[in-house]
Amino acid sequence: MSYLALYRKWRPLVFEDVVEQEYVVKTLRNAVMTDRIAHAYLFCGTRGTGKTTMAKIFSRAINCLNPNNGDPCNQCEICQGILSGSILDVVEIDAASNNSVDNIRELRDEVIYAPTSAKRKVYIIDEVHMLTTGAFNALLKTLEEPPEHAVFILATTEPNKLPATILSRCQRYDFKRISVGSIASRVELVSKKSDIGIESDAAALIAKLADGALRDALSILDQCMAVGHKNITYEQVLEVAGIVNDTFVGNMVDAIHKMDVETILRLVDELIMDGKEPSLFLTDLITYYRNMLVCRISNGNKEMLQIHESAFQRIKDQGDRYEADSLMYMIKELSTLQASLKWASQGRILLEVGLVKLCEGYGANDVDGLMNRISVLERKIEESVSTPQAQVRQKSPGDNSINKRETSQKPVDPVLVIKGEELSCWKEVLHELKTLGKMQIFTFLMDTRAYQVDEKFISIVFKKGESFKMMIASKAEHSEVVTKILARRLGREVHLKFIEESSPMVTKKDALEQKAREIAIKGSIPFKVIDE
Repeated sequence: MSYLALYRKWRPLVFEDVVEQEYVVKTLRNAVMTDRIAHAYLFCGTRGTGKTTMAKIFSRAINCLNPNNGDPCNQCEICQGILSGSILDVVEIDAASNNSVDNIRELRDEVIYAPTSAKRKVYIIDEVHMLTTGAFNALLKTLEEPPEHAVFILATTEPNKLPATILSRCQRYDFKRISVGSIASRVELVSKKSDIGIESDAAALIAKLADGALRDALSILDQCMAVGHKNITYEQVLEVAGIVNDTFVGNMVDAIHKMDVETILRLVDELIMDGKEPSLFLTDLITYYRNMLVCRISNGNKEMLQIHESAFQRIKDQGDRYEADSLMYMIKELSTLQASLKWASQGRILLEVGLVKLCEGYGANDVDGLMNRISVLERKIEESVSTPQAQVRQKSPGDNSINKRETSQKPVDPVLVIKGEELSCWKEVLHELKTLGKMQIFTFLMDTRAYQVDEKFISIVFKKGESFKMMIASKAEHSEVVTKILARRLGREVHLKFIEESSPMVTKKDALEQKAREIAIKGSIPFKVIDE
């Protein structure tokens, strides 16, 4: 017999062997045991989560001559016939290639005939969302009132594409993504049964690459086994998958942080010469920055990172160099770069330019981008003044230039607070919100205070720690209501700022100006604001 792919060889034959779909297993098994079989089922979920496998098990279970606790025995003539395909009462249809009205009409004409061997006729329609509108209409009546002997099992990865009329006639079951831990355990089990050793880190990497799909994990394992090694290592999985290791990605992150363009270009050259895809590398780089961000905001929670153990400490140290906003900026820019690579004919050049622009903090005209560029500049100045060559030399008795510099750098308050008078009509505004029935926004604003910053701007001040309330209140649909009420009461155009009590009453533009001023003072650089 020809070689059988691992995902087919190890396809579960009973409900108990299905990985991590406990709710679906429990419900279908109970349906078999109580003989409460519906006429139509809809299995939804991402690829490789067990939809078709569950449909096959269920089709045997409802026809089995000797069911065991809801499971098919897989030994009786009916089960054996369904497994071998010799019994034609269980029909699998690929809707991707049989999606026309004529195909469904043939099915509709055939379904009225009684089964030849089994108790029920079962129609498994895979990728059902690929049916045309006409095909769905042809299926609708049959799906609503099929013969008593007929059962339809529809499987799809995109239930949102199914008409509501089809959805309403099916019992729906959603298959969840399989966890990394469960996939890794299954990979280790299959390897052991296949007399192949595998490192735990290699199994975990395969599980991570599978992205919740057990079938994909077994396909990667199958490819690793085909290399011929008796023991599969972490590095071998990286090579088979065509991705780079954490050390390489970490080196790129360091080069970007140091703005070392030469190293960035050398690493890109190494990447391309090794035959790696720029888009796949960007996926790894985005994930790396994501891990840095999660590590920073979760105090180093390893479970949320799902990374190789040896890379954890380095990622943690690298994440400590950045503010969370800067890491989010990096992820956003890299995601944009990855999207543009899809249509690029010169992927290498686009990757090089994108990484160089990123390390310099260019490519953004908005305030977030400018703030990132200023943060980069500030880091450069801090690093330069910390080196021995940049230390201020000792003053000599006649060194007037140093005295002049020191006297010109007077201490500056690092916080710009814009003073404002408390708004006297704020209580009336809140009362009007309540009267109008805007209870959600009223609830979030009831403990706030309002200040008149200038002729246009009004600051809504939340108590410390109420950032969630502030986030909801600042949504467009809520802020517009408040703005209209204030404008009507004050008789002029107003703009709202939402800030926490502990925050300075400044806009992003104000913060940008202050940060630039501080850097100018550190570097003894002339500073002037031109407001146009």
